[in-house]
Parts: sequence; C-alpha cells; structure tokens
Amino acid sequence: MMFRRFVFVLLAVLIGFPVCAGQQHPTEAEKSFMWRVQRGETTVYLLGSIHALREDTYPLPAIIEEAFEEAEVVAFEVDLDDLTAAAVTMLAAGTLEGEDSLEEVVGPEVWNEVSERLRGAGLQPEAFQRMKPWMVALTLTAFELVRAGYSPGAGLDSHFSNGAKATGKERLALETVDFQVGLFADLSPAQSEAFLRYTLRDLDAVIPLLDELYSQWRVGNVEPVEELLIEGFEEFPELFRKLVTDRNRSWLSPVEELIADDRDAMVVVGALHLVGDGGLVALLRERGYTVEQL
Repeated sequence: MMFRRFVFVLLAVLIGFPVCAGQQHPTEAEKSFMWRVQRGETTVYLLGSIHALREDTYPLPAIIEEAFEEAEVVAFEVDLDDLTAAAVTMLAAGTLEGEDSLEEVVGPEVWNEVSERLRGAGLQPEAFQRMKPWMVALTLTAFELVRAGYSPGAGLDSHFSNGAKATGKERLALETVDFQVGLFADLSPAQSEAFLRYTLRDLDAVIPLLDELYSQWRVGNVEPVEELLIEGFEEFPELFRKLVTDRNRSWLSPVEELIADDRDAMVVVGALHLVGDGGLVALLRERGYTVEQL
C-alpha cells in the first residue's frame, strides 16, 4: 500500500502545511515548475507552489521572479491573511466530539507511540488527548518539518503574497481557508485513524521524500511529481477526486477569467495541482489553450 505517499500528498495539496525544502539551483538547460498561457496580449503564469521552504532556498530561478514582476494580479489557493484566524477553526474542527479521548479512539499501542513522538518534540501528550487522529498526525508532521528547518513563512505562497502586498498587486483567492479545513474535518473516523497510523509508521521518511520531491520541482521534472500524485491516491480514488480533481475543476473558471482579462497574472497553487490528466495544465489544454512549460 502506498499510504506513505498518500500521507504526503494529503499534506501537499493544502496551503497550510509544509511540503518541501533544500537548495538546488538549476542550470540553463533545466526548466522551472511554471507554465505560461497566452491569449492575445495577456499572459497568465501557472506556478506550482512549494508551501514551505528553508530560508536558503532563495533566490528562486530568475524566470519565476520575472514572471511575478510582470504580473498585475496574483491568485493563490487562499487568502494568506486569513491563516492566523484559521488556526482557531482548525483547532475546533480537530477536536474530538463527546467524551472519548484520543487514547480510547486509537488504542494503547498507537497512543504510546504518539506520546513518545510528542515528548520527543518537547510536548506534553496529555494536551493532545482531545484531538482527532488527523489533527495529531498533522501536528507531528509539522513539528518534524520545523525541526528540519522548514518554514511556511519561507514558502512560495508567503513569498509572493508578501511581495504582491508590498508592490500593490491585486491578490485573489481561489477558495477559502474554511473550505480547506473542511477537507480534513470531513475525513471519516476510519480514514482519520488510518492517517495517524501510517503517519507514525513513515514519519522518519517524510524529510528524505520531500527533499527528493523538491529536487525534482527545482529543475522542472514533471514526471516524478506526477508519479507521486498517481501512486499516492492509487487506492483512494474518492479522496483523489475530493482533494485534487474537484478542486482543480473549481479553479478552472477563475483561471479562465484571468486569461480573458487584459492584465497579466500569476496563479500560485500547489505543484501537484498542475500535473496529471486532471491537473490545471491538462484541463486548460483540453479547453484549447496553448500552455507552455518555461
């Protein structure tokens, strides 16, 4: 079962959780993880985002920064100014209902491993007894990434959102933070518990996997990223539809509105939303647009 890849993809498709790190600068022969759509005099750039990075990742490839400078409008998955308030929503959604504790939900074996991991991160396990399994899984993964030096504040979304704000560019959001929280909150109890179990099993492998993905992203290698997407959801077609395909299709209309506008724009979404048959690149090509990787 490819659940380790599933766990990674589940994190990678959401804006609020980190996905990659490392530093590797491309040569002139390499591409970026960015595509260009042109209609008349209007250009829309589609940038596959890395939601959290190390500080030493910058500077980015010049072609990406130049595209941002050209854009008058920048669209993101969510309004990043809402993320602080969203923490309250996330905490409420991730709290167990009724009187059950996490230990009672997952059993003593899993609870003991959770406790050991939390203590290793300098946290008190008792403070997590009221959390749903998926919330604990996200928390453990986030601490693992932070410990390895990753920061959402250094991610591409934050980088370009802050840049757009500083330079007066218009910022758009393709969906709300509440919607993204709901993608996790709507996991069934069985999916939530499985998410925690497999996260615990493969937590030590997360950083090497993300390093590898980042190295492929940095030089614009689409196939390895696409393979990750396909394998990650191979046994979970309904989750694939919910977390990836449906969202891509819901974004298609606002992206087409940007293409029809007379202003150049950049669309910054998770890298996994651009690849595969149901990715934005393929969907736009199906609509007759010429989409070129840069």
